[in-house]
Amino acid sequence: MNEEELDLKKSGQQVVKTAKAVKTGVRWLVWAKYIVPIILILGGLFFFFLVIISLLSGGGDDGNVCYTENNETPSGEGFGGDWQDSRSDKHKAMQKAADKFKNDLHMSGDNIAAALAVGLRESQFNPKAVNPSGQVKGIWQWGAGSINGNRYKDTKDNVDSQVDLAIKELKTTHTATLSHMHNADLSHSLEAWDVNFEGLTASDPQRKQTQTLATAQKVKSVFKLDFSGSLTDLTGGDASTANGGATLNPNNCPPSTGTSSGLPIKGKYNITGGYPNYQGAGGSPHYGVDFQTVGAKESGEASNVYAVTDGKVYAKTSDSTGGNYVVIKNNDGSYTYYGHAPSQSAIVVSKGDTVHKGQHISHQGQTGLATGVHVHFGVNKKKPAFAPQSDGLVSGGDYLSKVPRQAVPSKGQTIPAGPFSTDQEDKDKK
Repeated sequence: MNEEELDLKKSGQQVVKTAKAVKTGVRWLVWAKYIVPIILILGGLFFFFLVIISLLSGGGDDGNVCYTENNETPSGEGFGGDWQDSRSDKHKAMQKAADKFKNDLHMSGDNIAAALAVGLRESQFNPKAVNPSGQVKGIWQWGAGSINGNRYKDTKDNVDSQVDLAIKELKTTHTATLSHMHNADLSHSLEAWDVNFEGLTASDPQRKQTQTLATAQKVKSVFKLDFSGSLTDLTGGDASTANGGATLNPNNCPPSTGTSSGLPIKGKYNITGGYPNYQGAGGSPHYGVDFQTVGAKESGEASNVYAVTDGKVYAKTSDSTGGNYVVIKNNDGSYTYYGHAPSQSAIVVSKGDTVHKGQHISHQGQTGLATGVHVHFGVNKKKPAFAPQSDGLVSGGDYLSKVPRQAVPSKGQTIPAGPFSTDQEDKDKK
């Protein structure tokens, strides 16, 4: 075979190879026509499911929380080790917190399990956890900047200091948490903490209700939190370190000062108007009892009016007879009326607030049909009705056991008398 024939043969082989390559390329182009859309569709579906899973798991800013150690959640691993391991630092820290909540606040086992479970959800109970984007930090992710207020302030980044901060807030600016935890089961304890301490709504997906409840149940079992509480023993405290976040009106707090007498005034006082008439048995109809603190003006501590028992503010309003007044629905089912406040702002609680016996709620005044600075106190055991002869009205002298018997000559009657003192020995009429 000469050179020309060899060159021709090589050229033919090259053409065949090129043809085969072209054929293969065309085949891949045909497949690509179907494969590429399929890949794109599958990728889109994968991304879609990732978004759905993220939303169902609660979303929120959890991914922005910075931990100093591993923050995986399934087995409780994270700061200080596995919280279910009694030898781990985290378990010991949680046990210390549980003991403090029990001894200082008399919380129930369910209450404590809820608080610890939320701490695990928020930070894996890591006192050094920080969320820069939300400017929150610590075990329960307190506000520590301008976005959510600065409740954290100069609190140290350790368990003891942060549990102390939580207790201080629960005693002062966030007492609604404990009010709603009273006699609450595990689920309702979680809701009380999330809504009143964390500032979430009951339906907020960040609560991760199913997961957090399961964690709380496990916490209750691991730490043997099977005991009741007595949150009614709570007393007030200093609110100086609790600002911003889901704060409660401080007037909802049990009083650190006030009166324990169960009377609506404090100190030396006179009864200036009786029941059911101004003079008791005679005079114009008067379905309430007027209390006047000696020397009281329309402002200042001497004019303070106090709740006579625990309850919730039912109404805060005014009319031409009672002037500015507040009505409280008491825990015993009765309603109490405190009338003639100088102004609406002089009534220092709001509708819906929880109040406690001895808590400052208003001021004595003389708005409406009134002569002289005093508080008109009325009681209805059935309904919030205080007009003369309303069904359910009773004498304030009968309802309040510490009204001196000189002012209560007979059942259903209270007469003007005094001066008396709220500090004098109890003279129960019964």
